[in-house]
Amino acid sequence: MGLCSGVARIMEDRLLSIAKVFRPELETMSVERRLAGIGDVLTILYSSPLALGGLIWLIRVTNPNLILEDPILLLIFVALMVIFDYLKFFLIVELGPNRYGSADGSLSGIVLWSAILLIGPSALWLAVIEAVYESIAEWRRITSSAERWNLLRNFILNLAGVTLAPLISLYFYQTWGGTYPLSALDLETILPALGTVFINTAFFVLIWAGYLWFSIWALNILRTKPTFRLFITFLFMAIGMNHLGHPFAILAAAAFIQNGLPFYLFFMAGMLLVAFLAKRLSWAAEGSRQQTRMLERLEQLGRAIINAPPGEESLPGILEEHAPNMFPAGNLVVWTFPDQILFKQPEQWAPDLDTVWPWLLRQTEVQGFLPKETLPWTDQYSNHSPALTAPIREIESGQTFGGFYLELHTLAQPWEHRSLDALVPAVQSFTDQVASAMHQSVVYTRSLDYLRVTQELKMAGDIQASLLPTVFPNIHGWQFAMTLEPAGETSGDFFDIIPLADGKIGIVVADVMDKGVGPAMYMAISRTLIRTYAIELDSQPDTVFFATNERILTDTTSSLFVTAFYGVLNPQTGELTYCNAGHNPPYLLRSQDVANTEALVRNAIPIGIVEDTTWGNDTILIEPGDALILYTDGIPEAANNDGKFFGEETLVQVAKASLGQTAGDLQANILDAVHHFVGDAPKHDDITLLVLVRDK
Repeated sequence: MGLCSGVARIMEDRLLSIAKVFRPELETMSVERRLAGIGDVLTILYSSPLALGGLIWLIRVTNPNLILEDPILLLIFVALMVIFDYLKFFLIVELGPNRYGSADGSLSGIVLWSAILLIGPSALWLAVIEAVYESIAEWRRITSSAERWNLLRNFILNLAGVTLAPLISLYFYQTWGGTYPLSALDLETILPALGTVFINTAFFVLIWAGYLWFSIWALNILRTKPTFRLFITFLFMAIGMNHLGHPFAILAAAAFIQNGLPFYLFFMAGMLLVAFLAKRLSWAAEGSRQQTRMLERLEQLGRAIINAPPGEESLPGILEEHAPNMFPAGNLVVWTFPDQILFKQPEQWAPDLDTVWPWLLRQTEVQGFLPKETLPWTDQYSNHSPALTAPIREIESGQTFGGFYLELHTLAQPWEHRSLDALVPAVQSFTDQVASAMHQSVVYTRSLDYLRVTQELKMAGDIQASLLPTVFPNIHGWQFAMTLEPAGETSGDFFDIIPLADGKIGIVVADVMDKGVGPAMYMAISRTLIRTYAIELDSQPDTVFFATNERILTDTTSSLFVTAFYGVLNPQTGELTYCNAGHNPPYLLRSQDVANTEALVRNAIPIGIVEDTTWGNDTILIEPGDALILYTDGIPEAANNDGKFFGEETLVQVAKASLGQTAGDLQANILDAVHHFVGDAPKHDDITLLVLVRDK
């Protein structure tokens, strides 16, 4: 294996040394392009003498008088060949990744060989003129050096094929007794003519043999042996497409001799119908091949995107595996604006994306452009390959964020708007899948962010919960029941029970005016300050609120504020001295006078609004059997699906109906009433409820 590889390398170097004399740039090309370039140069070198010899031979055997004798007949031959060339059919075979073999054919050989059998070798000038015209037209269209060398190779081979090969076969024809024009339609006439046609095909293959041999050798160098048999089959099919119809030229020439020009034209009309059907069949076959390949690749791409690990970084690898050969051979780039390449084929291709993406940013659909059309992102017309562009749009917003740009190789298939339109659904599906993959990455990132925030909020909620009292004071003659139901992971509500000097108890219920993490942090600061000053100062509620207010305004710049109720209870006497800083008024229910509920109304503004404000205290007496209900606005403002609020009046009614029960039962009855009223409506605010009952 190593020896064979070494021999191949030596041969490649020797062939390159010959070819680079004519094309010095071959030495800097990739292996695949270098081998193709060497093949072009060497083929031109060996076929040029054959083509030149064929032309000289044709000049020597040409009879100029034929043009003067019947110019109308020559014009008919020319017209028929033009029509048959218009009805060319084609064959495209996939030889490997982004490697295609393409060939076209026509039945114009029937016209050519019928003309040869009628007027002799001079008719070969029709084929020469046809080859020259087609090459000039193609030369003007192409721009790259590689394409021009390829065209020159094909032209010289074809020139040798339409001069030297038929002239050799006609030599045998005359040796076998063949005449011009064809004498009659019998075995003695048909057999030499058939032999001539077959010899022409054999010599045509022989002329191409050098290039065929080099192509096979290059395939081995490129290690594409699995396509070797397919390549050989394709080459012989490509040659046969132009030669299988030649035997019918014998019938056409005989029809002309025996029945005249009208019958000859009738026969050619039948052949034109066959050519038309062959062209349509080639279109259908190629369309079917393209659709099958694109659907297969799109399905594989979709499955790969679904199964890929979440994240944008996996998309380029997926495209690298599934995008090649998805579309007819061409240059393809997929990128996000302005210049992040997701996939590019081939790697050495350098499209001017800076001029494409500003135009593509404003587009909403797939668009195709033929070579004769001006590209809309350029100021003037320039030669270009058939192209397809498509925006890649964000799924949720519809905003274009990326692009798809495909330059199609000009194979034997003649691109037109109909054939470009056939690719649109596949291109749209491809860009949708890319957008879906990018969106999947965005959703995954959002999910990770959401999970992280959720975990952080849960941690913040746990920290908050740890700040709330879990053990309530056991004071003879008094009952406490407290609950806090946050609307989210964190809460802006808080309550506290603070042991003070002389057996007194501090009772706090407060609410930060907002929701979220910020208010939760504000709540923690406020709770800490109130508890700290209540213990350190051991003074009246108004003094505690004054100190808390001054510290908050000094240390924070937040626009938040806190409504708070702070009362100092003397369990021995039942006296409660309190300051209500803008909070919902607690309700004192009298067991001796149930009808008259006392509201502990606001006697100060909320904490955190202005400095140097005045604070007030009030004192009430809680008698045996009385109950004090402290709460936040989450209870009266609890709403049901009809948009109605629970309200303070309902709160008082439920509390009155439960008076005389334990603090825990009274609290449970209030919460049950709230939950029943709200039903399955969403919860918008935290609920805090503290119930204080003095035993009888």
